Formats: sequence, structure tokens, C-alpha cells
Amino acid sequence: MNKIMPSKKRNYQAEYQRRRQLGIERGLSIAQARGHARKSESKISELKRSGIIDRTRKSTLERYYQAINGIASGKSLSKASKEARISLGTIRKLDIERNTLHFLNNHKWEIKSSASFPILTKDGKLFKEVLLDRKNARIVGQYWNAAHNAYLGDTSAITTFSNIVVFDLFGNQYSLLTIVDDLISIMEQMNDADREAYERMFSSEQRAFRVMNHG
Repeated sequence: MNKIMPSKKRNYQAEYQRRRQLGIERGLSIAQARGHARKSESKISELKRSGIIDRTRKSTLERYYQAINGIASGKSLSKASKEARISLGTIRKLDIERNTLHFLNNHKWEIKSSASFPILTKDGKLFKEVLLDRKNARIVGQYWNAAHNAYLGDTSAITTFSNIVVFDLFGNQYSLLTIVDDLISIMEQMNDADREAYERMFSSEQRAFRVMNHG
């Protein structure tokens, strides 16, 4: 007669902690990671629909950009992936959205950006020309549209970006400024030339999406 082994009990506490940690690694607040976003925060479902939240662990993204840097410095794809401790399959999968890798006729890979955008960080620093891949350019384009709308009085979208981490083409990470009063203060300090340039770049949502198809 076969002995029936007792089923292993699920450790719900450990599963909860694991889900929470994964959420934090993806740029969510603790409340969002727990599934109970504050009133001032966007729900995870909204972030997923908009494409702003990344489903990939932050540590994996860091290895991806390390490999991209390696390729940019002249290393082969296989060598760069090995040194960054990330599989070729994962690099190719992540690059579908990012469109960074381009194969040349001489059987080598080239790194290309999709756009160059200014980035305004949480500590009030403005980086004027940041090279971005397609996915992060889309996020920054959406952010600037939300910032422009916040300046005009509609603050509904800007909090969506409060815990989002943007990666530039070289793997540097940026947290975006979402405090409305600080945004307004910075915009009001712009001189006429800066304001005119700002209006040209960010007054229309079309700009954010046109740039995604830039060579």
C-alpha cells in the first residue's frame, strides 16, 4: 500500500514578500507593490496598460544595459552577454521594445538611440540631451506631456511617474520630478528662449509618439 505524503503547505507570507520585493524592483512604491496604491498613486493595472511599468526585474535591466555598453565599446554580442551575465535570449527579448541593437553587413552589432530628450530628475536637475532607447523615449515623452498638462492645471497624470525609473542608452538611471509645485516653479523660471523651445518640443502629444519611429 502506497503511503500518501502530506502536501507541502504554501508559505503565503514568503510569497507576499517576494511579490512586494519584485514590485519595488520595478519602480513601484511599497503601497503599489502591496496592491493597495494610495489615492495619489496610479494603480498597477493602469501602469501596465500604459506601458510605463516594466515587467522585468531591475537587476536584469541593469545587466541588459551593461551588455549594450559592452557592444558599444566593440565587444561581440556573445562576449558582452557573457560578461554581463545575461543570456542572448534575454537580451533579444528586451531589445524588441527598446530597438537598440542593429545588425550590420559586416556581421557586427551597432547600438542606436531612438531619441534624445531632456530629463528633469526628482532633485531638480535638468539633463538637456539624454540618449534613449525606444521604450524609455516613450516614457519620457509621456512624462513631458503630463508635466505640460500639470503646468496648465491638470495634475491627473503626473503622479503616474512618481516611482518610475528611466534608463538612458548607457544604463544610467533617472527618477523623474513629479512634485507639481516644483515643476511649476522650474517652468516659471524659464527664460523666453527656453520656454519657446519647451513649447515646440512638448506642447503636443504627437511629439512623444512620433519620436518612437525615429530612425
